[in-house]
Amino acid sequence: METMQNMTPEARRRAVATDMGPGAHQCWYPIALSRDVGKGMVIGSDLADGRVVIYRGEDGEVRVMSAFCKHMGADLSVGGDVVGNDVRCPYHHWSFGDGGHCTHIASGDAVPKGTNLASLPVAERLGLIWVFFGEAPLYDVPTFEEYDDKAHAHRAFAIDLEYPLTVAPRVFTTNVFDVVHNRVVHGLQIAEPQIEEVSPYLRRMSWNAAHSGEKQTGDWRPDIEVVGVNGICTRSEIEGRFKWYVAALTPCGREGTKLFFSIVTTRDEKAEDYLDSWQAMHNRFINEDLPILNNMRMGDPHLVGADRAMARFMRAVREYPRTTLDAIETAANRSKSKLVNA
Repeated sequence: METMQNMTPEARRRAVATDMGPGAHQCWYPIALSRDVGKGMVIGSDLADGRVVIYRGEDGEVRVMSAFCKHMGADLSVGGDVVGNDVRCPYHHWSFGDGGHCTHIASGDAVPKGTNLASLPVAERLGLIWVFFGEAPLYDVPTFEEYDDKAHAHRAFAIDLEYPLTVAPRVFTTNVFDVVHNRVVHGLQIAEPQIEEVSPYLRRMSWNAAHSGEKQTGDWRPDIEVVGVNGICTRSEIEGRFKWYVAALTPCGREGTKLFFSIVTTRDEKAEDYLDSWQAMHNRFINEDLPILNNMRMGDPHLVGADRAMARFMRAVREYPRTTLDAIETAANRSKSKLVNA
């Protein structure tokens, strides 16, 4: 893969390098569906350059940590169990709890130094479990604060990909700014989008679009927020009915990039039918792009005037902070040593 270091100066000026280095951007990533992690359950997932264990304690709270026990490296998500609010290793019953701290060793020995796991910030919103890939969140988790469980219905799901998506989340998010692609592939006739760059972590955009072709017809005027480099919040009205949705992509290592959605609409007798229809539509749209995305080479793009919104986003992604799971775990153990020495 090309890196920014070995590209020519001209290519570096214009390009978005395929390989931005180890780890991932410091973003909120959906890691699982809430319904898949019941109280006392333990599951695992690859995340960026490592692996995490996801479990729900007896207090009902979800915790996410680096997955490999600091004793002998067993995967806590494979055979590990929940004891109180800790996750216990299946190999020698070392337990880890809040903050990734080792809380108990079955042999009775003292807990050695340097045994903290990386403990990631966690939030649950609209049926999705989110983790922030970093020591502390840089922005709020994407959601709709005015959501009311009595007035609104939601549907959380992972896109049913026909085969793994192998590009980084940022590549897919770039589609939001790609007016020409949305026109020629998805039949969205979009006027020039209005974009406000609120912060390095938030961009607001308005579309004035019309669906054309066989897939769908009618006007669509969404208000869109692009959050971090991987999240999209959309508010719109379709067929006289409001539709909000959060979509976000997560780099899951060997499992590829996963795409999660949570769609919100009015809670009434028609809600489930609409949610079924919209889930199917998003599945179809995403799978249409799969063969294109998985076979792209983004080392040296030659952008034109119609790509100006996309180009601005690409430049911002190059400057966006990144980290690794190992770096987060190292920082957790460094912090503990400072407290002990103090």
